This record gives sequence, structure tokens and C-alpha cells, in this order.
Amino acid sequence: MKRFALACVATLIVLTAAACSDNNKRTETPAVLDVKMEIPDHIELNKPTKLACVVTYGGEKVDDASEVKFEVWKHGAGDRDMLKAKRDGSGRYSVTKTFTEAGTYSVVAHVTARDMHNMPKKDVVVGNPSQAAEKGESDSHPSGEADHQHGEAGHHHDNSVSMSLSSHSVTAGKPVTLAVRIMKDGKPLTKATVRFEIWQADNKHEFVETKEAGNGDYQAEVTFATPGTYSVKVHVEAASLHEHQVEQVMAH
Repeated sequence: MKRFALACVATLIVLTAAACSDNNKRTETPAVLDVKMEIPDHIELNKPTKLACVVTYGGEKVDDASEVKFEVWKHGAGDRDMLKAKRDGSGRYSVTKTFTEAGTYSVVAHVTARDMHNMPKKDVVVGNPSQAAEKGESDSHPSGEADHQHGEAGHHHDNSVSMSLSSHSVTAGKPVTLAVRIMKDGKPLTKATVRFEIWQADNKHEFVETKEAGNGDYQAEVTFATPGTYSVKVHVEAASLHEHQVEQVMAH
């Protein structure tokens, strides 16, 4: 009987240890909030278009997200639309928008669920942006392959200005030198006024002035206080030029 009792105790200890090991493994692998965009690469003018995303957490569909909104803006324009999405079921959320001006647009899905936030971004081409830039008017005809490539560039605005951020991944809570290189017509843009507009989700926007470092580079010391995804809007002013571009930075 003593041997049988000892064997039972030993078996119980092994099973308990195995259960604890499995629990530790599950604890070490936290679930992730994932957002997949369902937005076409090209959108026709004056045609209602559905912007959608599918939200999952740990591989399971999320139908009770706290908030899902789509932020939409045209490159080179100052106005932005913040559109509240409706729940379609099976983790899908959507909103319908009609685009009335040709150009390249950015769409950011702001998703809050399970005490987490995710902000995936996608650039899309509406109508024929190259002809709209040349004629100062929209064109409702579908764009050709060359126009699609023009939209894919993403960073080039009407004044042939490009902006390249130094980093899209930083350490939260530690000062970092954030830099951007500004080019115009393929040459470094100097003597410009450049500042960063930084915000996280719906929090307050912070404006940081940069200093010119030469060769079209402008930089400033910035601290991303808490982990998460931040939006960094680069404002550039020089003579009659006023351009801006939004980038996403992840703080770990």
C-alpha cells in the first residue's frame, strides 16, 4: 500500500509540473491584436467605395471592439476625415466613402480592442492623380499603369518634394534623435522650416521644431513616452512651399 501511495503522489507531482509548464508557455506568448485592411489599391471617382478591416485577437475574430474608425486624407491637402466604422460581423468593420477628387490618399484604421490599439495604414490611388496635378482638376477615367506607379511612390507631392524619416522603430521612454531628409526635384532642400507633429491615437498632438543638420537633413530630440504606434506628421515650409507627410513610428 505504501508503494502504491508513493506512486500516486509521484504521478500527481509530474502532472502538476506539466500543467504549470503549459501555463507558463501560454503566459509567455501573449495574444496580439491584428488588423487586416480590406481596401482596394485603386478607387474610382464619385463611386461609393467600402473601406473595411478584419480584427482578430489571438487568432479569434473580434466583434466587440471598443472603437474602429478610418482616418482618410489626400496627400498634399490639410483636411482629414475621421469616419466611424460599423460592425459587419465575423470581426469585420466597414464604412462607405465616395471620393470626389483624384489623387493619392492615405487610409489609417484606428482600432481599439482588448485594451490594445493598432493603426495599420494603406495608400490608395483615386482616379487619375497625375492628370489632376497637371490640369488642376479631377479626372474620372481609370488610371493606367504609369499612374498606378505614380501613386505607389506615396511620398512625392505636387511640388516634387520627398521626405524620408530616419527611423520607424524606437525605444519608449528614452530620448531619440528623430531626423528627416527633405529633397526637392532630386536635390537636398535647405533653409526650410521643418517641424514634427506627433500624437498617439486620440491623444494630444505635440509639435517639435527641428534644427537643420545640412544636406537636407533636419532633426530634433524626441521622447515617445509610452509603448505603441505613433503618427509623425512632417511639416515643411520654404518660400511658397508648404508640404506635409504622415509616417507611423512604433515605440517598443
